[in-house]
Amino acid sequence: MRQDAQEQLALRLRQAAERADKLARPITARFLTGAERSLAIHEARKAGVSVSFDGGWPEAERVQACFHPDDEEPVFTGVWMEARWNAKFVSVDHRALLGSLMALGMDRAFFGDIIAQEDRAYLYVLPEMAMRLPMEWNQAGRATLTVTELDAPPAIEPPKGALLHDTVASLRLDSVLASGMKLSRSRAAEIIRQGSVMVEHMPEERVDRLLEAGQLISVRGFGRVCLKEVGSPTRKDRLPVTLEVFSKA
Repeated sequence: MRQDAQEQLALRLRQAAERADKLARPITARFLTGAERSLAIHEARKAGVSVSFDGGWPEAERVQACFHPDDEEPVFTGVWMEARWNAKFVSVDHRALLGSLMALGMDRAFFGDIIAQEDRAYLYVLPEMAMRLPMEWNQAGRATLTVTELDAPPAIEPPKGALLHDTVASLRLDSVLASGMKLSRSRAAEIIRQGSVMVEHMPEERVDRLLEAGQLISVRGFGRVCLKEVGSPTRKDRLPVTLEVFSKA
């Protein structure tokens, strides 16, 4: 993110956090990437309020932020949309869907994940965008789209990765990442220090961060690695692990 864009985002988040404190009620913000969540958390702490996140489904990478007093529940305003096309004649992927939205001048902060399937895609958006999409979003690549608002969240099948069984010296981030990416531990540490790694969608530059089973590691330009299971130490004092690896398409 460019410095000026980051400063503008920090200002918007600061204003939302301060309003939540002043009005003593939840204030929703736009959608954030994993790396941007840390800005929201920082501004919430400065304003003396809490911040919660919701992307519409458990695997969401882009999430809406809500600043709220500690004794108030967060309120989220996201709306689920469905875009359909005739899969007999044309295929549509995530890149085509995102490109068509950006070509309409849609602000990326106004919508969350795009979940593309064989003949449809689901999109979690702010209410103001939900009003525009059925009228304006009618084309993606060579496909004609029919866009409707859903009354309930869709049933989304979580993506499946390739299972990898290995042993690691420890549950340090650099060790687990090296195993999942099939790299040397020193190269994995270098990638972490470069700021290219997130744990549970939050930036992480500590190579010695200890992981727990179930945690997700995201690597810019590579994909994701989920630490599924951790076994008992072997005779050589190494830890058996099961990793689920999602390579970047």
